[in-house]
Amino acid sequence: MKEIKVADEYRTNPLSIQPGGDEIKVYLMDGMVYTYDKIKSPAKYINRLEFKDNIVRIDINGKQAWASIDPGAKYWEI
Repeated sequence: MKEIKVADEYRTNPLSIQPGGDEIKVYLMDGMVYTYDKIKSPAKYINRLEFKDNIVRIDINGKQAWASIDPGAKYWEI
């Protein structure tokens, strides 16, 4: 598993470079993990992930919020 913490210079929302907010980890089928910090609206952020078919798990602040093993669960409904 390789983890990448997405740096501020790659963030598109100006709020994502301001202190505070939540940390979201997105786990992909290929073993990659992307960590985003300073997320002010986790539900809105997660909603934007719905077109990425290779997501297997999403954690918010260290707690599992969604996993592909949950029958019928859709991560954009978190």
